[in-house]
Order: sequence, then structure tokens, then C-alpha cells
Amino acid sequence: MQLLRLIAALTVGMVVLAGCGDTGDTDDVDATDAGTDGDDDVGGDGGEEPAEPTSITVASLPNAFLAALYVARDDGIFAEEGLEVEIVELESGLDGVAAVVSGNAQFADIGFEDLVALANEGEESLVMMHNVLNRVTLTLVMDSDVAAERGLTRDSSIEERYQGLEGLRLGITSPGAATDSYMRYYLRQAGLDPDRDAEIIAIGGGASLLAALESEQIDAYHLSPPTPFVAENEGFGTILINGPEGDVPEFSDFLYTGFAGNRDWAEENPEVAQAFSRALNRAMEKVESDSAAVAEQILDDLGTDELDVTEQTLTALLPALSADGCFTAEGVEESLAVMFEAGITEAEGDAAEDVLWTNAYNGC
Repeated sequence: MQLLRLIAALTVGMVVLAGCGDTGDTDDVDATDAGTDGDDDVGGDGGEEPAEPTSITVASLPNAFLAALYVARDDGIFAEEGLEVEIVELESGLDGVAAVVSGNAQFADIGFEDLVALANEGEESLVMMHNVLNRVTLTLVMDSDVAAERGLTRDSSIEERYQGLEGLRLGITSPGAATDSYMRYYLRQAGLDPDRDAEIIAIGGGASLLAALESEQIDAYHLSPPTPFVAENEGFGTILINGPEGDVPEFSDFLYTGFAGNRDWAEENPEVAQAFSRALNRAMEKVESDSAAVAEQILDDLGTDELDVTEQTLTALLPALSADGCFTAEGVEESLAVMFEAGITEAEGDAAEDVLWTNAYNGC
């Protein structure tokens, strides 16, 4: 029950760091205050007076791969679908799991490894509803001096890059998060003991990790761009593993991140869940067709004024982004098998639809 205990602790002590929605209100939202019953009209007109918008909360770490989420809010697409969406900013993916399990949010972007771990402990309330990423986009950046001393570049073999992590201080967002699980995988691939042969340090979100690398509190970290690109562009970091470009073969065609929600809530509010997914797909059309404009649009959400880096990030991420939010049974099965074989999960997980994932709300 290790993960459930951690989630319980996060839920009790959860502090919402910032609200990125238009309301600016970051108070917790109880599940009874959000959503509608299945008979309410969401996103329809039918010539009748429009229904009041349905309020939902999305818990997430600020990330460029969530560009469609920000576009759907800013461009009024959620509103057109009958939704009022508040985005609350977190420091770790596990905070998102805790938010949805506790009912403080209706959706969070998490990984299948989180759902497998929950299922193993008897918690089956969450289900993946909308695919976001078809590749592990974690990008490992190392202090430039340390990389030079070890003779490491992206041209080094992947085995050499794994081995080069030995003895280093490695930054992650939080224990048990994807940054932790995949960093431990890299170390094990080099024949190293993650608990003995390196120091894994929980730092927090992207800005904190970037600052820790620049101030030499850590020697390396990995996270989805843009912050690894910022470190390299500013000269104090060297990228060794570029996730969006598929540097790790086994993770280059892989269901990495999606929006999960509470299973019972979605069954009671199917129109709301469908409207959320539909809005994301509509927003993705703009992300794909005008990524330069979207890069400028999402700067505030990412907490940066680095337009060039944000454009670089979106361009890099586009091949990994799901355009339609769909899952396939084959894709889920293959990804769960890789996670189990890689030691990311302790069990393989059930790939059957409606266990860990569903296409019931994404129009697929």
C-alpha cells in the first residue's frame, strides 16, 4: 500500500501552488461541486437557452505538451463546449493522481505506470480517457562541465550515457514520479544500483530543477522540455538524452502520458467528459497548424519569456503528440509490457479496455 499511503499524505497536505485559469481561484474543488448528471446539456444548442457552463478542474504540471489544454481555455473552445475549466498547477505527477483520487480535480495528466501501481494496491477509481503523448519525452540534461569531464555527448552510445550517471546527484520532481521511475531505469540499464550508485534528489518542478542545475546543487536531471533546452541554450547544460527525438528506442513508440479521470464521475457525467476531450482535439488542430503562434500563446502557462526555446520545444514535441486522444488495445498492451520488462511497474497491468483505459469519451 506504499503508493496509496503516499497519495493519502499528498491529499491531506496538498497545497495548490497556483491557479492558471481565468478565475485565479486556487481553492480545492469538491467533487460534488463539479460536473453534471448525464441528462444535462453540455456544448449543445438545440435552439434552447444555453445551459450554465459546467465547472471542472484539471490538475497538472505546467508543460508544453499540454499546449492544447491552454489553447482550448484561451481560445474559448472549452466555453463553446459548455465547460468552465480551471487549471491548477502542481509540482509532481503524483500530486495530480492524489487530486483526482480525492475528488479535488476531475482530470489530471498522468502515466499508465501510475494506474498500474494503483490497481496493484486495489485502487481502481481512475481510468485513462484521453491520450496525450505517444513517446517518453523526458529529456536528460547534465551540467556541461560534468559532461565534458566524463566525455559524454548525445553522440555517445546510450549505454555510455547511462553509465555516465554513476555517482552523480540526479534531480527528479518527487519520489515515485515518472522522473524517478525512468531515472532508476537508466541506472539499472548500466548495471547500477539506483539507491547506492547515485544520489537521487527530489527537487520539484521544472523551474526548481533548472535552478538547481545552474547553481550546481545537482549534476543532472530529466524532464520534458522546455527547461532542459533552456539549460543547454544558456550554456550550463548538455543534453544527453532527447526524449522527443526518440533517443531511447524502447520508449520511442510508447503511450507515455494521458488525461485520466475518476471512473464513477465520468460514468455519471459522460457528456462533460466527452466535451473535454472534444475541446482538446479541436485545440490540437491549432497546435499542429500554427505552432509558432501557440508557442507565444502559452508562455505565461509555462512561466517563461523564452519564445525561441518554447518554439523549439513545440516543434520537437509535435511528432509525439496525439492528434485525436485515442488509445488502441495493441498500443496499451505493448506499452504495459515494456514498462514491466523495464522495471517501471511491478506488474504488467491489464491491457483490456475499461480496466486502465477507455475510448468511451474521446470519440474514437
